[in-house]
Amino acid sequence: MLQIKEISKSFDGGKSYALRDVSFGMEKGDVGAIVGESGSGKTTLIRLIAGLERPDAGEIYFQGSLVSSIHKLVPPEKRKIGLVFQEYALFPHLRLIDNVTYGISRMKNKKARAREVLELVDLHGVEDRYPHQLSGGQQQRVALARALAPNPELLILDEPFSNLDAVLRAQLRNQVFEIIKKTGVTAIFVTHDTQDALTVADEILILKDGSLIQQDRAFKLYTQPKSMYVASLFGNTIMLDKALQSAFECPLNPQCCHAIRNENLTINTDCEYVTHAKVLKSTFLGNSTQLDLQLENGHRVSVITHERHIEDHIKIGFNSKDVMEFSS
Repeated sequence: MLQIKEISKSFDGGKSYALRDVSFGMEKGDVGAIVGESGSGKTTLIRLIAGLERPDAGEIYFQGSLVSSIHKLVPPEKRKIGLVFQEYALFPHLRLIDNVTYGISRMKNKKARAREVLELVDLHGVEDRYPHQLSGGQQQRVALARALAPNPELLILDEPFSNLDAVLRAQLRNQVFEIIKKTGVTAIFVTHDTQDALTVADEILILKDGSLIQQDRAFKLYTQPKSMYVASLFGNTIMLDKALQSAFECPLNPQCCHAIRNENLTINTDCEYVTHAKVLKSTFLGNSTQLDLQLENGHRVSVITHERHIEDHIKIGFNSKDVMEFSS
């Protein structure tokens, strides 16, 4: 239902590109996550999809129809796309129900529709309150209700949970995407938090320096990343350089890069590749402990373990099946 074909966008006449030759598609009802560091092109991409920017090259198709190209730009209000912003963008002087009806002023029975979506986001009975009378999580749900009110075909959420604390973030994330799945609306959300993406996204897109470097289902992306950059986005990852290969006596393909996820390193157990290490520093992190280690060959490495009782000298290792290999 959404197809992006070789989209490029520059804001300085082609001297540099915020996006270059990005292509991907989404099926109806899917939830997609766009992940990347600041400056990777995430915001530019969703602005192009929403119709807030015109591409310099490429095409965007929505429901089989061309909506964006260098020669054509269907305006945002005609694309049936709902937007949920990071700052919520609620009108402080309007009651909740008036905030929701603002975007559906021409709809028949707009008040009934507003009450319906407020009930959907579990805010039934507080329609007459003002935004300042709500918590951050409740405000976010009002913003979601307002975006859902016009029955959009596509919902775009821009960093929807970044203003919330960790506990509320996880709780609201689950609530919001349960609501989205219940409505059946196709959704794209932008996030810096890879845990958000892994938890709720059907498909994850990784942007770096304006290019799409991998698009996969969450499990495949986590277990088969195509580069060290992608691997490092999803958890503590240790590059197996020549010094570490020597320490563990694990000669690997010299034409490739290799890495191991921290959770696949084991302490004081038998593995294919093992070395001994001296614990230089142990830092308690609550449910885990960070160990700064000096290996037998003098190389230093930092790992995180859930082991509670750590001696001054330990054995550490991993198995070949857990080694990730990248072409570059």
